[in-house]
Amino acid sequence: SGLERSNLDIAVLNGSGEAGAATKASDVLKKLGYNVVSSGNADNFDYAETEIKVKSTKKTYLDLLKGDLEDDYTIGNATSDYTGSEADAVVIVGKE
Repeated sequence: SGLERSNLDIAVLNGSGEAGAATKASDVLKKLGYNVVSSGNADNFDYAETEIKVKSTKKTYLDLLKGDLEDDYTIGNATSDYTGSEADAVVIVGKE
């Protein structure tokens, strides 16, 4: 793909309510070479599936990130309309 995973700053959020879910996903992403800048809890714990949101300026990373997570997570929404300021992308870990 020619994309450097280290050039994508990712915030990982726990949307499942399962203790340690964001840390586990952060570790997976770090091993792959992504730059995880933060982790914490999502706005709620009702996410059934994992969601990926990438800034439009980094949308070329969307398929790469989705592909990297598909083995371990059930991906629901994957969009390139993220507008947060703390990272280029956010991964919200769901219950699946």
